[in-house]
Amino acid sequence: MGFARRVSGHTTVLYSEAPVVGHMQWVSKAISEAKAAGGGLVLLTPDTTKLTRPMAHLCDVLGVMWVVDDGRGALYVGTTGQRVHERDGHYFADDALHEQYSRQGSAQDIGGVRVQAETLMPRRTNIRVGGLAEAVCRALSGAQPLGWGVQEPVTQPWSVPDISSRYGRANADGHFLHFVGPRPEGERGQVNGSLEIQKPRDGIVEHIEASVALPAPWSDDERLDFARSLHAMQVRWARVYHVVGTDPALVPPLFLGLPVPSVLIFGAEALTGRDAHEYGELALMHGALRYEVMRGGSAPSLTVLLRDEPREGVPAPAVIMEAMYRALMPEVG
Repeated sequence: MGFARRVSGHTTVLYSEAPVVGHMQWVSKAISEAKAAGGGLVLLTPDTTKLTRPMAHLCDVLGVMWVVDDGRGALYVGTTGQRVHERDGHYFADDALHEQYSRQGSAQDIGGVRVQAETLMPRRTNIRVGGLAEAVCRALSGAQPLGWGVQEPVTQPWSVPDISSRYGRANADGHFLHFVGPRPEGERGQVNGSLEIQKPRDGIVEHIEASVALPAPWSDDERLDFARSLHAMQVRWARVYHVVGTDPALVPPLFLGLPVPSVLIFGAEALTGRDAHEYGELALMHGALRYEVMRGGSAPSLTVLLRDEPREGVPAPAVIMEAMYRALMPEVG
């Protein structure tokens, strides 16, 4: 797989007609060359192309603009729908939305879950990195990841010892990795995720995002079982989103509605000096469905379940999530 490439003024334009763009090595090389030349980079695709979530994350972090061609000469930003204009080799997004981005054409039989979670581990000589990604993959699919790599597609068989030896040392740089897991039994899509390793002064952070396609939302029991698996990993925080209308592992170039928060988990760091039950009751007061204080291990954690269905007089799940993070972990939000 490759890209057609041209230089327009100070901007390098990569054009791809592939149904899914996720081969990072092509874009990584183009980014390096464009930045060395002092220019910007645009990823241009037709409106039938989707990005994998790790590719979308890479573009966002490195300032690559994903521009969609609607086939009639008009351009818009693939992730926001803002109309794009080209002038003198530069691409500008304005506030107006392209009508094609706003259309609702989602397939209701497609959906799944998207997970974000984070652990903070103390610095030590031999530290395990990748354990959270493995635990989340097992919870989503019943098995450990199949492979990992520094970019898509993955190139290495899954191995926590290998990842730890390369990126777990206190003096090693942080890194952004990609991992894939097996297809859950009877399902259509496999687990797709990213693992970001950060090295703040107070330890090593393992931040993961993972998605899997599922035919129906999780039951309350399934959501609590998942929360227990993350409690066992002593997560700082975690959240699960319920997605309808699209494969959560892919980013489509049209508006399909935002992922709906479904499960919130707050670990020991958020609960230090606080009564977990008090904040569980606060969640109920805001409109949450239920909460559970999970014990066992070094410290308790608080799990909050949000309603899957709208209810008159009850704030939307995203509003409840924002209120709880503002109360317990405002720095995460």
